[in-house]
Amino acid sequence: MIRRATTDDLGAVMTLLHEFDPTTAEAGVVPLLADDTHGVIWVTDSGDGIDGYAVVTWGWSVEAGGPEALLDEIYVRDRNSGTGTALVEHVIGDCRARGITRIFLETEADNAAARRLYGRLGFAVEDSVWMVRAL
Repeated sequence: MIRRATTDDLGAVMTLLHEFDPTTAEAGVVPLLADDTHGVIWVTDSGDGIDGYAVVTWGWSVEAGGPEALLDEIYVRDRNSGTGTALVEHVIGDCRARGITRIFLETEADNAAARRLYGRLGFAVEDSVWMVRAL
């Protein structure tokens, strides 16, 4: 089952987030569990507990003429089970329902498995390169 994570899920979500990226800060997660002002966290719940998540945050695009989303992170414990596909499809459906015009995501250039998954789900590689500056 895929459902929206709530504040009651903080411990389980943080455990999974740290499996994927040990540097994830709780301060970046709590607002996403409280309401959907900044984004949403979707979780997969097998009945035995949360075993996957997708973090989606909101943005605005002048060139696209409206809201866009960033699939910031996705992680499932049981890979190759269809859970990741179901989670991304859920994110796409939710974004469509919210009137979001496009979804971005980032993968490492050498992560061929992830790139194949996203390609099958309609994501395309762009020529642009993201740059970052910490503040």
